[in-house]
Amino acid sequence: MTVTGLALAVPTGSQALAALNPAVLKSLHLDSATLKKVQAYDRYRTREASQREGASRALRFARKQIGKPYRWGAEGPGGYDCSGLAMASWRKAGVKLPRVTHAQYRQVKRKVALKNLKPGDLIFFRGRNHVGLYVGNGRYLHAPNTGARVRIDKLSAQRKKQFAGAVRPGAPAYKEWSPSVKELVEKIDRMSADKRAANKPPDKERAPQIPPPADTLPKSPDTFPDHSPADDQAEADAPPGRPGTTKPDDSAAQPSRGDALPEETKPEPRPRYKAKPASRSPRHARHDSDSWEKYVGPVDALTAPGHVPH
Repeated sequence: MTVTGLALAVPTGSQALAALNPAVLKSLHLDSATLKKVQAYDRYRTREASQREGASRALRFARKQIGKPYRWGAEGPGGYDCSGLAMASWRKAGVKLPRVTHAQYRQVKRKVALKNLKPGDLIFFRGRNHVGLYVGNGRYLHAPNTGARVRIDKLSAQRKKQFAGAVRPGAPAYKEWSPSVKELVEKIDRMSADKRAANKPPDKERAPQIPPPADTLPKSPDTFPDHSPADDQAEADAPPGRPGTTKPDDSAAQPSRGDALPEETKPEPRPRYKAKPASRSPRHARHDSDSWEKYVGPVDALTAPGHVPH
């Protein structure tokens, strides 16, 4: 940056899209005159963007000085006068300004009207004998006078009457650009964005059309068990000898009732239960001579369920 506040070099990260995409410019087959205009406007808007970033840095520094005392001829850090505060703030943004107010107004080429003020602009009062930094919303930050401290004040009607001009440090001199050039650069921006999206490397994740690995596929039906874990638990909890609690594998493999079981699988013998005769009313007295064994069979034939005869 120079004392005029004009940028001589553009930071790499602030380059405009048109300057970064020569392939897009070539595809449009622009004539030499149009190409020069596009490139000139690209440099202009790039410097404008860089100036806005610098204005933010200058204001951040100036806000941190609020409350420090006014000292005539001081440039900080313990105190400031009005032009010393403006110079120190923009120095933090990389812009070198002269020391006194009149020189600051003369050297910065970008002049600004009161209605067009933006944050970071230097605003002058009383024949340019006093200066402050515009912060937005009709307010400005300055070192007022002896005995006062750095503060933010409102642009009152009286202050507006004392207005003596404003400048925008770090910005290029204002120039009017034709709408056709602006529209053409915006088109180049869109084409450049589409080109970057098309050249974006693929996602590291698996593409949908690629089949999943074999170890993640579900097992085929022939590998499924023929019974569920619930069946195993029900079979383990069921008492021995109760019908329907186990699933027969094959009728040919099941031993018949008369076959002898191996010693280790032979069920424990269960105690025999004697059947009790049913209670009879007196009107059944005619059956007194009949024995109930005649209907149910001999007692020795009654066994508990699951009994295997010897």
